[in-house]
Amino acid sequence: MELLHRALLSALGALSVFYALVKVSLGYWKRRGILHEKPKFFWGNIKGVANGKQHVQEALQDIYTAYKGRGAPFVGFYAWLKPFVLVLDLKLVHQILFTDAGHFTSRGLYNNASEEPLSGNLLQLDGHKWRTLHAKCAEVFTPSNVQKLLPTLAQISKKIQSHLGKEILQTRNISDLVNVYNKDVMASMVFGLGHGQDNQEFAKWTRSYWGDFKLWQAYLALEFPLIARLLQYRSYARPATAYFEKLVLSQLQEQRRRDRQPLQTLLQLYSNADQPLGDVQIAAQAFGSLLAGFVPLNVTLGFCLYELALQPDIQDRARAEIRKTLQQHGGHLTPEGLRELTYTKQVLNETLRLHTPHPFLLRRATKDFELPRSVFVIARGNNVLIPTAAIHRDPEIYENPERFDPDRFAESAKQPRPPAAFLPFGEGLRGCIAARFAEQQLLVGLVALLQHHRFAPCAETAIPMEYDKKRLLLMPKTDIRLSVELVK
Repeated sequence: MELLHRALLSALGALSVFYALVKVSLGYWKRRGILHEKPKFFWGNIKGVANGKQHVQEALQDIYTAYKGRGAPFVGFYAWLKPFVLVLDLKLVHQILFTDAGHFTSRGLYNNASEEPLSGNLLQLDGHKWRTLHAKCAEVFTPSNVQKLLPTLAQISKKIQSHLGKEILQTRNISDLVNVYNKDVMASMVFGLGHGQDNQEFAKWTRSYWGDFKLWQAYLALEFPLIARLLQYRSYARPATAYFEKLVLSQLQEQRRRDRQPLQTLLQLYSNADQPLGDVQIAAQAFGSLLAGFVPLNVTLGFCLYELALQPDIQDRARAEIRKTLQQHGGHLTPEGLRELTYTKQVLNETLRLHTPHPFLLRRATKDFELPRSVFVIARGNNVLIPTAAIHRDPEIYENPERFDPDRFAESAKQPRPPAAFLPFGEGLRGCIAARFAEQQLLVGLVALLQHHRFAPCAETAIPMEYDKKRLLLMPKTDIRLSVELVK
C-alpha cells in the first residue's frame, strides 16, 4: 500500500511539473506583451494540423487573415510548445529577407554532420559553417553555369513525349508523369547517373529516404539539438544516406577519369569550382537538392497542368507561344528562346503563387532586431515564420486570389506590387541558391509537355483540388489524373 501511495505521489508530481512547464512555455508571448492567438494546452495553435483536420497552410492563413491590419507587424504563434513570430507586414518581410537579413541568417533546423554527413547541406546548416559553404556553392549556380546545363536538360525532357507515346487520346496519371521527368533530371544532373544506367534503386530511395520518420522525434531534435546529437538521432534512413553518399563518391571518381567530358552535371560544377568542396560535402549538397527540390518541382508541374486543363484558353495561348518560339529557333530550346517564353513563365509563376509548395519560410533571429520607428522587438533566438502561401492569397495584394490568372505576372501588373509579395523560392541570403536551375527545369518540362499534347479534365479528375492535410508541403490529396490528347 505504501509503495502504491509513493507511486501515485510520484506520478502526481511528474504531472504537476509537466503542467507547469507547458503553462510557462505557452505563456511566452503573454509575458512579452505581444499580440497572439490564444494557444490550446500542449497543442499551441496547431491542434487541427496535428490531428490531420487542417493543413498547416490553412492554420497560418487563418491567423494571418484574423490579425493582419490590427496594427502589429507580427503576431505570436505556437507550434506545440514552441513560440514563433508570424510576420504579417510585407515591409517587415522585406527587412528580414533583404535590408536586415544579417539578423536572420539562421533557420534553426537540426543537423548532425559528424554522424550524418549528408545533413551538412546548405538547407540545414547555420552559422559559420553555412556562410563558408554558401560562399563556395554560390559560384556553382551562376546564370552562365545554369545556361550551360540547358542542352542536357532539354535532352532529358524529350523522354516525356516518348512516355506519352503516339496515342491520340488517353487518360494519364499526371503526378507519375512529372515524377518520371524530375526524377530523371535529379538522377542525371544532380547525382551524375548516366542516361543508360539503371536508376531503379535511385527511384526507390527518393521515395523512402525518410525511413521510419516520427514527427515527435523530429520536433524534440529541433527543440533539444544537443541532446539529439548526444543520442545520435538521425533524420534520415541510414541505408538511404549510405546509398546517396556512395553514389556521388563513385560518380565523382568516374568523372575524374574522364576529365575532358562535356559539362552535363552539377557534380562537375562543384568539383571544378575555384573553391571546390570535399567529395562528402558535394554529396551533402546533392542530397540537399533532393530534400528541397524534388517534391516541390513535382507538385508544381502537376498543379500547373491541372490548372491549364481547367482553362483551355490559357493552355492554348501558352502552347502557341511555345511552338512559335521553337520554330524561330530551329526546333531547339536555346537560352534566347527560353527568355522569349514570357507568357509560359507567367503560367508557372501563377501556379507557384496559387499552389505554393512551401507554405512558409523559416528564419531564426541571431541577434535582437528592433523594428525601425516601432516599439516591437524580435528577440535573439526567436523563430520567425513568413507565411508565403497566405501572402500569395492575400486579396489586398492579388485581386480575387483563388482565380488562376497568369496575367498577374505581366510586367505592368507586377510593378505596383511590393517586392516581397511573391516568394516561391524564398529570397535574400537564405533564399534557394538553385532557384534559377529550378525555374529552368520547370520551364523546359512544361515546354515538352505542352508542345504536342493537350490536357483536359476527365472522369477521374478531382475537382475542386484538395490538399493532403498530413503533409507539410502543399500536395494534392490524390494523384492528378487528366485526359491527354495528341495534337499536331
